[in-house]
Amino acid sequence: MADLLNAEIDFLGTYVPWWLVIGVIAYLAAWLCVRLLEHARLTRHIWHLPLFFLALVVLFYSAVGLALAP
Repeated sequence: MADLLNAEIDFLGTYVPWWLVIGVIAYLAAWLCVRLLEHARLTRHIWHLPLFFLALVVLFYSAVGLALAP
């Protein structure tokens, strides 16, 4: 468990925490998913789109974090 707390990724000479990288990936995946839903005009069936977007970010953060955890 201590390895997960201290894990860092070297990005252009700057050490970035792995959870920040996972968060950016999750945010972009959720954004892409909402864009695809908007293109298909399916967002009209969603009651509260910002809350749905936040739920997608949490879902993707958990899924990507479990898949790519160091």
